[in-house]
Amino acid sequence: MSNKTNGISMILPLLSLLLLLGPAGTAYAADEALPVYDLAQCIAIALEESPSLAISAENSTIAGSSVKQAYAAFLPSLSASRSKSTSNRTDFDYQPDPTLPAFDLEQEFKSWDYGLQSNWNIFGGFRKFGGLKSARNERDAALADQVYSRQVVIETVAVAYINLLRNERLLDVASEARDLAQRELEKAETYHRIGSAARSDVLQAKVRLGQTELDEIRAQNTVEQSFADLSHAMNRPLAERFRVDTSLLDRKSEVPDLKALFDEAMASRPDLISLDHRVDARRGDVTTATSGLLPSLDLFWRYGHNENESEFRFGAQQSESTSYGYSINWNIFDRYQTLAGRTQAKARVRIAEYNLDQKRLDIQLEVRQLYNSLVEARQRLSLSRETIANADEELRLAQERFKVGAGTTLDTITAQVNLATARGAAAAAAADEATARGDEGQASSDCLIASLRLDRAVGRSLEGLGK
Repeated sequence: MSNKTNGISMILPLLSLLLLLGPAGTAYAADEALPVYDLAQCIAIALEESPSLAISAENSTIAGSSVKQAYAAFLPSLSASRSKSTSNRTDFDYQPDPTLPAFDLEQEFKSWDYGLQSNWNIFGGFRKFGGLKSARNERDAALADQVYSRQVVIETVAVAYINLLRNERLLDVASEARDLAQRELEKAETYHRIGSAARSDVLQAKVRLGQTELDEIRAQNTVEQSFADLSHAMNRPLAERFRVDTSLLDRKSEVPDLKALFDEAMASRPDLISLDHRVDARRGDVTTATSGLLPSLDLFWRYGHNENESEFRFGAQQSESTSYGYSINWNIFDRYQTLAGRTQAKARVRIAEYNLDQKRLDIQLEVRQLYNSLVEARQRLSLSRETIANADEELRLAQERFKVGAGTTLDTITAQVNLATARGAAAAAAADEATARGDEGQASSDCLIASLRLDRAVGRSLEGLGK
């Protein structure tokens, strides 16, 4: 009877040891030589190789170039030209002197010229100002999108990293449950051989063992999928296996005031800032579209130099010309093209404003949902820790009852009943403790994930996460 008690008493230290070992304790114990990547390293790899970030950076480059283009529209243009031509001409029956016979006259003409010209639009109906406003706001919107894309990449990697930690811990729990079921089967077979347990107890123990083995396989597959998800988030789907650092789960998360979260999100969320800039950009488009209703004023300057080798050319063989002046153009009727464009531009402003309003509503809903998830996760974490403490106490009491049942002075039948009941209670308590520890790990992970997502949802920077 003392051997049975000692076997059960060894379960609790074994469970604690495996849980302290973390993910490496079970999943990767076979290869301790695998490198360990902390969260900061995984994020750095993802940021360096992310196609979405590369695309957003190129969009920012395009938008920045558009701003330079809009500024350059205020400058005068300058162009140079150079041309050279050669032509052959034949005059048939040419007779410059009536006393002489006619003949065919062949001539070759060569000429070349070059020139400079400049145009400067002084006033174009505020078209250039509208284009500049639109370009600058599009640039600012692209930069805000780039910041938000970076935060999303960091969040995605962090969530995948935490999910891997959680699933590795759940795999440890599944392995512990399988080991416990194996020990219970061995004890049940031993008790059956000495007549202290029924055959049904052995069969039930075998069923429990089979179920725990299946649960362990499922947990192992979940770990493999979690690693694949993390590798994909790092943009390295064929990455070699590595281990992860478990210290991230020690991070504490606080629940701030919900009203303060709403205000922070409205002020700091990068994608909301981006949409706000795009509203201003569309307003600049209205200014550009309206410019066609007003006249335009241009200054011009021209210089030309021409040389001609033909002896029949009227005037000098070389000539130069310089001209300058201004021109005013006003398109009085353009078949309603300007008015239609202005109407379309105003409609795009309203669409941008509607998108901005909808984004504000979506962000408020997202913040509320993540806030609720964080509150719930923290409550589950607190409850799981209380459950662990209760499971520890239940296990201790069950072991005490087991010892009392082993040493009872009652009749043999009552002693056997008490012993079987105490033995089952001890096994159940040990299993409950392992489950409670698994629940604690899951609640801790959920709490951390909800906290990270809430930080991103209110526009807080995730830079430096994991360092």
